[in-house]
Amino acid sequence: MKFFAYVDPGLGALLWQTVVAGVVGFLFYLKKTRRWIVDGIRKIFGRARQVEPVVTEVTVTDNKLAPKIESKTEAR
Repeated sequence: MKFFAYVDPGLGALLWQTVVAGVVGFLFYLKKTRRWIVDGIRKIFGRARQVEPVVTEVTVTDNKLAPKIESKTEAR
């Protein structure tokens, strides 16, 4: 008994995309898991990362030709 299989290019592309998505997803999972573990250890030993907020002020003034936008950003 002989079996003939046909694989069209669409199936090959679908398999390739599935493999790439799986690898990228797995790497993202490892990165998030590693960060979770490192942050937990830092929290236990008192060296947690300090996240400082950023304040942004935007001033819009009306000009006859076009509005002028001035932006000022400072980190606290």
